Amino acid sequence: MVEEKSEKIKQIFDSIPDEILVMDNDMKILEANETFLRNNGLKIENVRGRLCYEVEQKIRGTCKVEVEDCPFFKVMERKVSCSQVRKHLDEDGNVRYAAIVGAPVIDSNGEIVAMMEMTRDITHRILLEEELKATELRIQQFMEMAPISTYVKDLKGRYVEVNPATCELLGRTKNEIIGKSDREILPRMAAELMCKEDKDVLQSKKAVRFETVLEMRGRRVFFSTVKYPVLDPEGNVTAVCGLSEDITAQKTAEIELKRTSEYLQNIMDNSPVLIITTDMEGNIVSFNRGSEEALGYTAGEITGRKINVIYEKPEERETMLRRVKSEGSIRDHQTHLLKKDKSSLFVSVTLSQLKDSSGNMIGTVGMAKDISHRKALMDQIMQSERQAAVGRLASGVAHEINNPLAMISEIAGYLDDLASGGPGAEGADLMKELREGLPKILEHVKKGRSITHRLLSFARKSEVHVESADVNACLEEIMPFLEKEAGLSRISLHREYEKDLARIAIEEIQLQEIFINLVKNSIQSLSSEGGGKVWISTSSKSGKVSISVRDNGPGIAEEVRDRLFDPFVTTKPPGQGTGLGLSICYGIVKRYDGEIRVESEKGKGAEFEVIFPALKSSGRED
Repeated sequence: MVEEKSEKIKQIFDSIPDEILVMDNDMKILEANETFLRNNGLKIENVRGRLCYEVEQKIRGTCKVEVEDCPFFKVMERKVSCSQVRKHLDEDGNVRYAAIVGAPVIDSNGEIVAMMEMTRDITHRILLEEELKATELRIQQFMEMAPISTYVKDLKGRYVEVNPATCELLGRTKNEIIGKSDREILPRMAAELMCKEDKDVLQSKKAVRFETVLEMRGRRVFFSTVKYPVLDPEGNVTAVCGLSEDITAQKTAEIELKRTSEYLQNIMDNSPVLIITTDMEGNIVSFNRGSEEALGYTAGEITGRKINVIYEKPEERETMLRRVKSEGSIRDHQTHLLKKDKSSLFVSVTLSQLKDSSGNMIGTVGMAKDISHRKALMDQIMQSERQAAVGRLASGVAHEINNPLAMISEIAGYLDDLASGGPGAEGADLMKELREGLPKILEHVKKGRSITHRLLSFARKSEVHVESADVNACLEEIMPFLEKEAGLSRISLHREYEKDLARIAIEEIQLQEIFINLVKNSIQSLSSEGGGKVWISTSSKSGKVSISVRDNGPGIAEEVRDRLFDPFVTTKPPGQGTGLGLSICYGIVKRYDGEIRVESEKGKGAEFEVIFPALKSSGRED
């Protein structure tokens, strides 16, 4: 019976998962359980009778008698149980933790006859506790440093944790918030709304996002809030956690942006100007009402299509885009757009880069005005101006035509006298005089024909479009007319032409129209000064051809200079000018992708410079 009881106790002793050693009062091992032997790779005969500190123990580490707080000495001294946690490095250099409990074995006389030591490996638990502490610290740091309001409420809606952002938002200290509910802190309406949100989270057991507007401390505050349940291991809700961000500034900006967008959209929709935007691939992104009315497409059917479909010459759009990318924008470019019914619309286009907030180009925005009616009117005005110019030029060249006519008349009269036997016919050789006189008549007829031909070719309105023009030749063709008019006012014209000048793409008569206007303006300004000089020069550089008209006249007043190219602006006295000449020049220059500049200072003359792109296939480029 005793043996059976002892065997049962032995089985229990060996089944305990902790390591157990039993030692006598001299620290000699009396017994060790199976767990101890298995963990340390030993047999009972290897340890029984040996001192405890002589046996290598993997879980608790090397033991030495001199180690402070040895459980054996404490138990023997105090005759009570004691415990401790020992930290050591295992054979692989890893940190290990062991929980050691020592207990006295007391006989019936109350004397200690042995000491039992139980050791358990608690490394995993200690590491988990350390990780938990680190996690709690990180969470606490997050709570403290989070820029948005972060808080935790219990199931009764009382705050159990709040961060500084929450305190700032509510205008209270942490002590004034902890343990209180929303109804004790917030206005009634705001508290009711917060409680309803908490209730939704508790019922759904899921994270819920809210956007709310609360009246707080006299102002409307917009919040974006996420609330989620805190669950225990069994899935029961133990608390509600909330993160609330004040998005008042964002919402205010969104409202203002929406208002601005609607305002701009109204401008676009009600503007008679064509306004079209594209992305970087040339796809139409927006197409305003003015574009719909002018081109016949609806925004729905044209959006997403390539912008080239509305250009009469699609390749022209590609050229414009290259200029926009390099120059930023182009202004008042005159071209023809193609309507849905395939008819043409003459427009003036301003095309610019469309950029994002970082300044990167994301597309283009184009604004175009229908100038077909204006073009027709300007053509009529130009023709009228041309005819008026012819009238003015005619008076200047009349005596040039009269000279050859007088010579023809004199020679013809002399030959007629000879043929009719009039005075001086005696002894004259009629045939000889005819041979000498007729070539002279033909020569003067040729001179007269040349003068009238130049005059008529200028006055005639031509629809022929020349692909390229020789600038020097075009200028030289009109110089005789201008020199006659200038000479009458004691004004000298000086030519400074660059040789082998590159050709430019423009209709010759249009180029001549520009410089007749500019030179005549200089002549008229110098006439009031009693004479002067005008310099006409040409040059080329960097793919551009420049033509300059400069005089030493009275100059242009500053208040007029900025409006010089506007219609009906003139520097001439009343009744001496329409104010359309420079406006016409500006329109022609822009039509051929050129630019016109003016420099002037009161009392120091004026200089007009006209610049056109040079044709690369002709002339030379510096």
